[in-house]
Amino acid sequence: MGKNAGERAILREEKRLAKEKKRQIEQANKMLIPVSKKTNQSLGIISFDPEGTLRLQNNRWLRVFEATEDTLCQMAKASIKLSGRMRITMHMSEMSGRATCHISLMETGEIYEEVRQDFKKDEDVLRCICNMKQLSVDEIMSEIAANFLLDIRFSYASYVRGNKDWEKECFAKVTENTSFFISGRNYGESFITLSLPTKARAGLVTKLKKLGCEIFLGVDMNALSVEEQSDFNRNLEKKYNQRLSGGDTDDYVNGSVMLVIICDSDDARKIVKQTVSSILEGHDLMPASAYGMQGLVYHSLLGFGIKDAKVMRNVNVNVLEAMFGGEDDENA
Repeated sequence: MGKNAGERAILREEKRLAKEKKRQIEQANKMLIPVSKKTNQSLGIISFDPEGTLRLQNNRWLRVFEATEDTLCQMAKASIKLSGRMRITMHMSEMSGRATCHISLMETGEIYEEVRQDFKKDEDVLRCICNMKQLSVDEIMSEIAANFLLDIRFSYASYVRGNKDWEKECFAKVTENTSFFISGRNYGESFITLSLPTKARAGLVTKLKKLGCEIFLGVDMNALSVEEQSDFNRNLEKKYNQRLSGGDTDDYVNGSVMLVIICDSDDARKIVKQTVSSILEGHDLMPASAYGMQGLVYHSLLGFGIKDAKVMRNVNVNVLEAMFGGEDDENA
């Protein structure tokens, strides 16, 4: 049966309203600079503020900051106060000497002015803990290129004018195998963690650093809403048949831990894989090769989250704090 005139009129009105809403959103974001169609398709970027904000598909917005490692424990703790998602990306590299630490802040929203307020609130929380330097769009893309060992000086003005594909210019090409990838002359492997520890254990980052090979570690943190926290606590009480004391309830967040190793041969990759897996398992993380996501995780970690990849699990913030060098449960 076809739709009657009334139903057709309602559908037409819904379409008109959706179109009008889209027009209003674009009008509200008109101060942002649009990227080329190629960049939109390859990286999901829609437009950007040159000072350092990227507008991505699915109402996602991104800013990237340089940070210092000595404050990461406190920042993990502060993640429960943030409205957006935070990713800490650590590049450990004793060989090349290019060790870096970056914070990606991701907010959700439709209109830049509103999203800008969310960014400001979250940045205020984090700036109380450490000195963060916000990267401009040129600096973000230049840093990403450097992660992929590409020697370019990114300039948004010339790349927009030249209709360039930012992925092609700043991200290394990758050939995926089921459980590893090849990029240029390098052999690498991407890992996700299927489960996160329930008890805090310090020293993970320190042990990974001592390996002396190229490692990128990405830890995502997203605060649970009041409802989620309440549901989670209720489920814990049900599972263990025990009341959680009101004041002493631990704080939980959605957390994701991913890791990429990069080696100069396939044999080296296999050796490093065994060592890294052993270290992660020793800290009660359950690592798994990112089957079907090798290239995505590689590009997501080295690209500061422009391409999104995550495997979120509920985790106690003390666990994440200890991971970055905080105290473990026994000493807390």
